Amino acid sequence: MPAIANLRSGVRMDDGEINSALDRAERALQRIERALASRRPGTGRDDELRAKVREVVEELDELIREAAA
Repeated sequence: MPAIANLRSGVRMDDGEINSALDRAERALQRIERALASRRPGTGRDDELRAKVREVVEELDELIREAAA
């Protein structure tokens, strides 16, 4: 069984440091939300990848049917 790592540093943060860290995290989340909102859904690259995946899945289905026969 692998050992469980202790990720705590033992250093305590005061309220100001905690608030500052939370503010930075909130700003980062807002940037991510803005970036996601500005994305154009269904870009050409996504459509290409979906088509390739669909094609490979169809090939796998065919191989499975042939193996089962």
